Amino acid sequence: MPFVKYEDGLFTKNESRKTLYTPMIFSLALCLLVMVINLFSFPKKEIGHSWMENSGWVVDTVQWLILNFILWSFNRLTVKASLRRWINLGLYIWIMSAAFDVMDEFIHQPLWVGYYIEDVSRLAGMLCVSIGIYFIVQYVNDKYADVSIDSYRDELTHLPNRRYFRNILLELDNKNIYVFIIDIDFFKNINDKYGHDIDDEVLRAFGELLSSLYDGNVTASRIGGEEFAVILQLPSTQDASVVAEKILSRTRDLVIHGEIRFTVSIGAGHKKEDETVENLLKRVDVALYEAKCGGKNRIEWSTA
Repeated sequence: MPFVKYEDGLFTKNESRKTLYTPMIFSLALCLLVMVINLFSFPKKEIGHSWMENSGWVVDTVQWLILNFILWSFNRLTVKASLRRWINLGLYIWIMSAAFDVMDEFIHQPLWVGYYIEDVSRLAGMLCVSIGIYFIVQYVNDKYADVSIDSYRDELTHLPNRRYFRNILLELDNKNIYVFIIDIDFFKNINDKYGHDIDDEVLRAFGELLSSLYDGNVTASRIGGEEFAVILQLPSTQDASVVAEKILSRTRDLVIHGEIRFTVSIGAGHKKEDETVENLLKRVDVALYEAKCGGKNRIEWSTA
């Protein structure tokens, strides 16, 4: 499958084990240091024979394990180091606090340790994690926005694609909606004579022309191959015709590499009240066919 390398999404791949395991090793080393400090600095408690008499260490240990699991899970994400910094720092501090909490079940710690190391460091860790979560959410939101835009954008011309075009048509309920379907005339001849690279330049140049028409009421899309579409929200057919004529004339003025000129044919239609998108596009497509058969380099309005 060609997309296998993307199946894991944001999770790290095998080559990122260093990023994944280094924080865990650091966390364990930090906890060992806490154990050593407690064992050599404070007196031990008398521990009862029944684990029920000392059940607090179970809850504290579970808390410590959960925090380490969060640290491991978070570092599986393939995000840049600057985004890891706050959450990793917060989790380290929080895990250190949890380690002191576990040792509190076995060691007589002074009150100041509970107040200033366990409680304050726990709050500091929570604060750092909260700041890190804010940046991560912002990062994920930006990525989502980028992916959403890419899913609706044609890669070659940077115009909206067919999916966007259909979605906009389905959302609009304005009665004064006009649709153009535009086809580049003799496009195959350009391909045969000049090759695919020039083909792409022609498509990009025409895409830029249509993009320049955008003003909130006119939206152009590339819907496939050499075929484009325009949605217009204008008060009258005359206004829409002016835009169509502008497209025809500006296209005739385009020159690629100082010698390549081309024209387009346009099928146009006005959306009727309660008409389905499928029926509208079918009518406009028929109008485009008639424009091509009628000599090309012209606009044909659907009369059905």
